[in-house]
Amino acid sequence: MVKENIFNPLLLIDFYKATHSEQYPQNLTRMVSYYTPRMSRLNDVNKITLFGLQAFIKEYLIEGFNKNFFNRNINEVLDEYNRILSYTMGKGSYDDTKILKLHQLGYLPLQIRALPEGTRSNIGVPQIEITNTHPDFVWLVNTIETMLSCTMWHTQVSAEVGYRYRQIVDKYVKWTCDNNVDPRNVLGDFSMRGQQSVESAIKSSAGWLLSFNNTATVPAIMWLEKNYNCNVENEIVGRGAISTEHSVMCSNTSVDGDEITQVKRLLTEIYPKHSFSMVSDSYDYWNMVTNIIPQCKEEIMAHEGYIGIRGDSGDPIEVIAGKEFYSISDKEFKQMIEDSEHWVEEYFDYPEYDFTVIIKHNEDYYKVCVTCDWTNERGAHTYNKYYYVDEYSVKIEEYTPTAEDMGTVWALWQTFGGTVNAKGYKVLDPHVKAIYGDSITPYRCEEIYRRLEQKGFAINNVVLGVGSFSMMCLENYNDETDEFTYSPYTRDTFGIAVKATYAEDKNGDPIMIFKQPKDCDWKKSQKGCCIVTHDKNGNYGYQDNLTYNEAYGKGDLEVVFHDGHMHHDGETSLAEIRKKMYEYAGNMDI
Repeated sequence: MVKENIFNPLLLIDFYKATHSEQYPQNLTRMVSYYTPRMSRLNDVNKITLFGLQAFIKEYLIEGFNKNFFNRNINEVLDEYNRILSYTMGKGSYDDTKILKLHQLGYLPLQIRALPEGTRSNIGVPQIEITNTHPDFVWLVNTIETMLSCTMWHTQVSAEVGYRYRQIVDKYVKWTCDNNVDPRNVLGDFSMRGQQSVESAIKSSAGWLLSFNNTATVPAIMWLEKNYNCNVENEIVGRGAISTEHSVMCSNTSVDGDEITQVKRLLTEIYPKHSFSMVSDSYDYWNMVTNIIPQCKEEIMAHEGYIGIRGDSGDPIEVIAGKEFYSISDKEFKQMIEDSEHWVEEYFDYPEYDFTVIIKHNEDYYKVCVTCDWTNERGAHTYNKYYYVDEYSVKIEEYTPTAEDMGTVWALWQTFGGTVNAKGYKVLDPHVKAIYGDSITPYRCEEIYRRLEQKGFAINNVVLGVGSFSMMCLENYNDETDEFTYSPYTRDTFGIAVKATYAEDKNGDPIMIFKQPKDCDWKKSQKGCCIVTHDKNGNYGYQDNLTYNEAYGKGDLEVVFHDGHMHHDGETSLAEIRKKMYEYAGNMDI
């Protein structure tokens, strides 16, 4: 049986990789392959960040091969290799002499050149080049494809998820916040418990932390320290936060018979000098916001930090930023009062269901209730039972919005007040914030900010948490159809693949390799070796159909790994990656 925690990296493959060494043309001495994001399934994304390669090299190509291959007894390695493959594929279906030769060589004869990590290169442009450095090990180049691909794609996608949210945050921070507000602190990664595995959660959060500071995933910090030359003692790698959960709040309520005892205990006994968030919807969220929290005002104002009031259920947009209000002009208001039915049809289209909206005119609010009457007595006879809106009625009344209508930020403002910043937006007293950590998709994130802006609030009144759904699936909203579509993130989100494009025979003569499926243009590979370059705006392109000697040492691909070691100039730090990622992003902070 295989020993615990020892996995020969040459078995971390698809089965068929074990058979390719014999399938290549005889007498090849060099193979060159490129790792390329070949397409984008996201309409508004045409670049992808390179991130995770250095960690892959350190964990798999260096530590993995040294510990679990080269430093093990060759008989043990071969016994394990043959036991697994002979009982699964059949004896004689593969050649194990290559394993013996590699072990005797004593190092991994590969060279990897890549774009600097943090580079956001255009779709279709190679990011990584892999070649063998010893003529007997052509087969190794694409053997590591499986490990590389499954290790890298989710890390890269999560970096793109973070980048996408950062665009939203930066826009509204610039619009509504003072210049000293750091956009990296207004969103956090809350996804660990919903990820596929601990390893997936770690790498996903690491990708997120290229754009933001906050995460709930503790091991992501250690992973970044290990692989990207950073240290929490002297720089911000990532930040965690103190927070309650429902087990805490519910158990205390069960003992005390009320919620207010625990709120005051948190403020005065447990965290008198620390900021913390408190999940507040265990029973009645709006009672907490409008009744219990005001009763704790004295303790909150004496607290040396802030308390974050966290909703965890309901519509996150409405909970934080309130319901949608429709502001109308004097002319529209007159029409609404005098000819309400035609106004409804013009403003909301002909109604197909009952609905209620809140209208704002100047500083006054009105509730408009539309009630439909249905009939199925219209048109020709049919075997199906169709219903039609026969007529509808409109009821308009003056209305005073509630806290639930206006949202948590507004409600906290009513209790604690605050200041107005230099851009004219309200900022809550620093002792309180609103927090929401569930179901924050990009659409909801932006909609929360939009509604806060409309109500006159800066977005730094809110801390939002992004969960596992948004790390693994994109929610797209279609304005025309008023519907959402969902695009799960996979390796195929960006069509990431490693393809061989160049070889040399024993005489050093070049062999141009390429893939060109007739019916799928995006799967077309490069041909020959490539030079990757970028222009002054950070747009990347490449020239291919070159020999290895013609391409080597030119362009933006840099040596990062050679013969079992990181290249002496190849290592990069988290700080450098963050800076590189936002190099061409205008005046965005890094």
